[in-house]
Amino acid sequence: MKIKRKTMVLLSLLVVGIVLRLVRLDYVELFGDELDAGYQAYSLMLTGRDYRGNLLPAYVESFSESRAPLLMYTMVPFIKIFGLNEFGVRLTSVFWGIFGVVGFYYLLRQLNVKWRVVIISMGFLLVSPWYIQYSRSGFELTLMSALIIWGIFFLIRGLEKNKNSDYRLAGVLLSLSFYAYNTANIYVPLFILAVLWIWGGPTKVIWQKRKGLFLMGMTMIVLGIPMLREIFFGQGTERFKLLSIWNNDLIIAEINDYRHIFSNSFWSKIFFNKAIYTVKKIWLNYGGAFSFDFLFGRGDVTFRHSLQKVGNLFWVQAVLIICGLVGLFRTKENKKGWSLMLIFLLLSPIPASLTIDGVNHASRLFLMLFPLSYFSALGVNYLIEKKKKGLLILLGLVFIFELVNFQFYYWTSYKRESWRWWHHGYKEVMLSLAELRGDKKVLIETTYEPGLIRYLFWSKVNPKKTFDIVDKLETDIDGFNGFCLDEKTCFVNFGDGFITDKMQDETIYLINQEKNIGGDWDWSKNPPDGVSVLRKVNDTWGKPLFYLVERTR
Repeated sequence: MKIKRKTMVLLSLLVVGIVLRLVRLDYVELFGDELDAGYQAYSLMLTGRDYRGNLLPAYVESFSESRAPLLMYTMVPFIKIFGLNEFGVRLTSVFWGIFGVVGFYYLLRQLNVKWRVVIISMGFLLVSPWYIQYSRSGFELTLMSALIIWGIFFLIRGLEKNKNSDYRLAGVLLSLSFYAYNTANIYVPLFILAVLWIWGGPTKVIWQKRKGLFLMGMTMIVLGIPMLREIFFGQGTERFKLLSIWNNDLIIAEINDYRHIFSNSFWSKIFFNKAIYTVKKIWLNYGGAFSFDFLFGRGDVTFRHSLQKVGNLFWVQAVLIICGLVGLFRTKENKKGWSLMLIFLLLSPIPASLTIDGVNHASRLFLMLFPLSYFSALGVNYLIEKKKKGLLILLGLVFIFELVNFQFYYWTSYKRESWRWWHHGYKEVMLSLAELRGDKKVLIETTYEPGLIRYLFWSKVNPKKTFDIVDKLETDIDGFNGFCLDEKTCFVNFGDGFITDKMQDETIYLINQEKNIGGDWDWSKNPPDGVSVLRKVNDTWGKPLFYLVERTR
């Protein structure tokens, strides 16, 4: 009966977590990176190539950048089943999000953590604003974290049971994490060293378990060769240069400005140089990851990453984490378990701290969520053992209030307030364009947001048409600068004032209120002479956002 009760509790939590992630996955619109990943998966599904024509790439090439590819590969079966839409794209993250929680359950059980702490840790993960936000969108983070969690689980089980199958699985999963998100490139080697150190010291463990670890290492090397080539000699190198603190143009410019103020003196070179600025930036980024405002206040400043009216974690967890740490340092039980979780937490901000915009970056700091959930659960357990019933009831009531507040805000106000971050309106206007265009030529505004990927995705264009496209606004198209996908579909810069005199017959123009009209002139109510408005699309506040227009015949 006790086993059945535990199973029912576990399954009930998972059901709640799944429901919170599955309900209305199309609630907010797919933003640019999600559309890009989905269309890449669509291209891989139909052609075996990314939409730039690269065969089974280790790094997919997009219009704006190159990306780690595993999310797109794992998205293929979901798009095959559910189609090229919100569900095909986002169900991938839902799946990996739940899979990661299950992996964390098994990891904690492998560490001999009390079942009560394990189940409360899962509960915090499953209802966390941070985790739900990333599980309901097409981000790579749930995939990467699931692979790392399961990989470390099999590594630890391999060290304790010395089974070659565990070492192989650990090698496969940990090497695949490199293909999921760039954070893993730094984090995984550090985490492996931490595990070896905790389980007896690297030298001793490596010698005793040398056959299994050699098998894991060779598995990682063989599977990781394509990605290692990209990291050191290919597209990964370019991305690292773009994000890295080292030799960053902004830091170098700031250093030069300060030196100029002090006439490039000897002392200015001592106090204002790359070494000092880099160390300072890394330290500030690392410390910022633990700031109250980031964890419990606003979260990430990017409205897609955090709700901002609700923290990444609940306020009550601040108290519980402190209680958990107090209890942790007062016990001698399960030293390996809490040592690993503590190192897990301390290692998590390192990759983000090495990037120029890494401070309070919820995506690059996502791995912190797992040990923080553990320490929150440890705090609950500590209060239970200390029989702090009154405090537990108070914290429980606060937790319920916060959870309801989070869900209430998300479903009532978040969509309206965050619409610009989710690139609202493109789905409606692109589907309307497909409905209205017939055999007419189409010119699409592409300076408000890049219009090409939105057209390709919602129109389900055959990816072979994009293999050789040059998406530069360099060609004259009916008097506008732009480029064409085919003879009747072009993407242009209409400028700050759409020039109606340039409009051609048998042509539909997709224009934006902010970029091409300005002000509050509603063309659907009072169009310029010679212009017919076919369709208007509003933002979430009811203000004009896009128009489909044509020349009056």
